[in-house]
Formats: sequence, C-alpha cells, structure tokens
Amino acid sequence: MLVVVKLVQRHLPGKGLYLVAALSGLTDVDAITLSMAGYAREGGDARIAVGAIAIAAMTNTLVKCGLVLALGAGTLRPRIALATGLTALAGALAVLAS
Repeated sequence: MLVVVKLVQRHLPGKGLYLVAALSGLTDVDAITLSMAGYAREGGDARIAVGAIAIAAMTNTLVKCGLVLALGAGTLRPRIALATGLTALAGALAVLAS
C-alpha cells in the first residue's frame, strides 16, 4: 500500500488518494491508515489524509454490510442495514467536512 500511495502522490496528487483509499477499504483499513498517517507526517495535506481514511473505513463497512445482507440471518439484516446507513452518513459528513 505504501508503494501505491507513493505512485499516486507522484502521478495523481491530492484527491487521487481517495480512489486508492476506496480500493484499499475493500479488504482492509489498517494499511491505508498507516500510509495516510505517513503522508500527513511527511507534509501532505492532513485533510486529504483524513478524508482518505474515512473513505476506506466507509468502503470496508459497506463490504461487511454486504456480506451480512448476503449471508446473515433474516432478523439481523435490517438492523445491520440501518447501522451501516447511519455509519455511511456520518462518514460522508466527515469527508465533506475535511
């Protein structure tokens, strides 16, 4: 992930990191979080780092929700869908505020 972040910094600076964060969030949030912390520590825009971490977390949450909706018990699905919707709304507000 560190290599991908460096490549995006070089070729698609700024908001290109949001795409990397969304792709990373499909499987894990830890790697992009560490990469964005390093990006901000090295002088990168902290708002972009925060937004990228929020996007990765939202993507990861949506993937997990999808798994529950596909594989979970019928009584669990609506509760998880509601919780995921509220979490996604909070994440979207965090990205917009950054």
